[in-house]
Amino acid sequence: MDSTRYNRVRDLFLAADELPPGEQEEFLRRETADDVSLLEEVISLLAEHDPAAAKLEGDCAQPVAMPPSDPSSGSIALSDTFTGPLPSETFGHGRGLSDSSASDSSVSDSATKIHPRRSSSSDPGQITKQGVLRTHASPRYGKDSERSKPRSKQMPMWAERTRKSRRRASGWLWLAALLPTALVGWWTYRAVDATMQRSVEVKLSGAAENLALAADRFLVNQSDLVRSWSRQNSIRNSINELIQIARTDPDVETMRDATQIDRIADQLRELSGHDDVKFVVWNNSFRIVASWLPDRADVGNVVHPSGAANLARVMAGETVLFGPERLTQDTIGFEPETTAPVMAVIVPVEDDEGKVSAAMLIRGFSAYEKFNRMFAEFSVSAGVDAYAINNDSIMVTEGPGATSLATQGKFDIPSTEIAANLRVCDPGMELTNENRELVKRQFSPVTVAAAGAIANRPDVRTEPYANYAGIEVVGAWKWLDRWDLGIIVEESAADSFAPTRLVRFSFLLLGSLLSVTAFLAASKLARTSTAEQAAVHPLSRYDVTGELGSGGMGVVYLARHRQLDRDVALKVLRSDRHKHDDRLRFDREAKLAASLTNPHSVMIYDYGHSEQNEAYCVMQYLKGLTLQEVVARSGHQPIGRVLSIMRQVCDALSEAHAKNLLHRDIKPQNIMLSLDKSVGDWVVVFDYGLAKPLEPDADVYQTTEAIWAGTPMYMAPERFRDPGNMDPRSDIYSVGCVGYYLLAGRPPFIESDPESLFSLILSEQPIGIHIHRGEPIALEVANLISRCMAKNVDDRFASIAELGRMIDQLRIDHEWSADQAKIWWSHHGGS
Repeated sequence: MDSTRYNRVRDLFLAADELPPGEQEEFLRRETADDVSLLEEVISLLAEHDPAAAKLEGDCAQPVAMPPSDPSSGSIALSDTFTGPLPSETFGHGRGLSDSSASDSSVSDSATKIHPRRSSSSDPGQITKQGVLRTHASPRYGKDSERSKPRSKQMPMWAERTRKSRRRASGWLWLAALLPTALVGWWTYRAVDATMQRSVEVKLSGAAENLALAADRFLVNQSDLVRSWSRQNSIRNSINELIQIARTDPDVETMRDATQIDRIADQLRELSGHDDVKFVVWNNSFRIVASWLPDRADVGNVVHPSGAANLARVMAGETVLFGPERLTQDTIGFEPETTAPVMAVIVPVEDDEGKVSAAMLIRGFSAYEKFNRMFAEFSVSAGVDAYAINNDSIMVTEGPGATSLATQGKFDIPSTEIAANLRVCDPGMELTNENRELVKRQFSPVTVAAAGAIANRPDVRTEPYANYAGIEVVGAWKWLDRWDLGIIVEESAADSFAPTRLVRFSFLLLGSLLSVTAFLAASKLARTSTAEQAAVHPLSRYDVTGELGSGGMGVVYLARHRQLDRDVALKVLRSDRHKHDDRLRFDREAKLAASLTNPHSVMIYDYGHSEQNEAYCVMQYLKGLTLQEVVARSGHQPIGRVLSIMRQVCDALSEAHAKNLLHRDIKPQNIMLSLDKSVGDWVVVFDYGLAKPLEPDADVYQTTEAIWAGTPMYMAPERFRDPGNMDPRSDIYSVGCVGYYLLAGRPPFIESDPESLFSLILSEQPIGIHIHRGEPIALEVANLISRCMAKNVDDRFASIAELGRMIDQLRIDHEWSADQAKIWWSHHGGS
């Protein structure tokens, strides 16, 4: 087909697609005159085009703000005026030829996460509907149009017959037994749940408020006590005498031998009643003039920069709480005498004129021990897990829950080092002895309670959230702004709502017993007819549990093999697609996919036709995420991971190419990624609906090839110019596009109308990957992608095997381990 013929078919398709179905054929007969083959081509395209599926995939394309055109970089700035949906399946393909909608659904058990697009338009749904400017992801007709109505889901004939038989026999039993029970159970559960919610909320908020008041009162008392000591004449006079001596700029030994230091130490021991009370005095130059150290080695040194801010507040007349924290050797001459957390109070010292002349820190009078014991006693009496945190989300008291878990070995630190050491973050999972090594607490986000407390947003949360060990809890929190401490009170969600669960379990158990009774009674009535139907149907050994998706060619169900107890994806040819060409295309997909044995290609278990004229294909049911979902969940991917994924795709395609078989629709939606505990990321390529041999067997593969087939934004340029071209290097181009998508987090080309998209793919280079990532990318990796996506096929890798060897070389410098994969899946793999 030359370009003139191609343009003619495209224009007729777009014009006819604007019309209601009843007017299309008459319009085409009038426009094509005597050209019967042209008429048949366009009608075939319209019959296979699926607007709903195209809209779903078009919505998944994420537009990105493009930089201005830069001739030096080879990038092109796309129009920023388009705000409507972006098409992924454009003219001539839709979903009809590849049936990728059904295939995508058949192998994924997680819903595609589609991010909403930002649009400068007030109404992004109102886009131009004329000519090529209308996207194929938008509605064609009014709400009452026949084609605008979604297709109804079809049940398999054998499953529908069996289900109807059982439904007639058991319907009245279900209504009589379950309906009253369900209504009473629902009402009782809602009443109990509301009561428990209020009770838990009152308990937690009261506990947090009481503990916050007690903690504040304790710290105020300790601060007032220390400040009273600083006002004692003997201590104040001794400090002011030291200040006067320091102003004469004496040598350090003179300051260290000053008798005033001994008088201060003796007086503090007498006032505090503790022989090991410790103190440090700074002058207004932040230099130490007195210290509790026996050798006074730190006298004359300047305060560490980390403590300058607190001293400045004290010099302004404030009383400042130091800690609780573990001491570090940050001053010359000072070596911490303990590894336990300490709490100190820093108070101002005034001269005879009432001006602040010095700052004095006092500790070692059991302030922290009393503070920590207060939280422990409160936890026991209130039956909660109560602890304090600082503004770095570090637990500064020995929380009883954390101490117990550390004793069980579920933290990387012993129970004696929990306080002033454990970061209160959400590990993303419930910690066990096996998975605790995977948690990097310094990089994990803080818990809901810690974030709320640090932000000074007191609250009580009865909706369960994960605590520092990944356990679901409910809690309340407050922030003591004066002391820079947060108070958190938490309780296990399972314990808090145990009565609610008991009520729910009781009614569920009662409903289950009634359901089993109704089912057994219905089964007895329908056993004879059901057995007769199942005995003659080839799919009777499968139990259909639900529909996974529907495409232009088939409907895909999730089924379970009764004898093998294995989940499978069961694809059945649609009842309205039983033409000869439809059957040949369906047969071709099954036979081509079944010929592949590589573990990175989807497996075909069974295939055939029933006596009721149903064509079916039983295939592997894959659990995981498509590459499109992977990018939607975490954006652009690490280089090592991208190379690992591309290498596994190459393994699948190497076998196919060795059998002279091209995939022709490699794209992120047709590649499934899952976690294998032994090797990490595991890739499976699926949807061989567009696969085609280089040398077709006339007896097996004769189907009408309409113009071109595939997803445009991942198709090689030569396939637009010559749709019949069968070159393995076209698959290499698509693999490069997938690599670009994973590295950049965006498809290489995005446009609103087909003509503009074709123009970009045929003549322009994609925007540099580093621009999308916002960071430099290794030159050899960028060159690998560029070579795969070369416009000229001769500039690409000669074979998929050569591409695989080049990836193996790059993976030496860009590692992606199984442990890294496990961490990613623990954070992003949940449904």
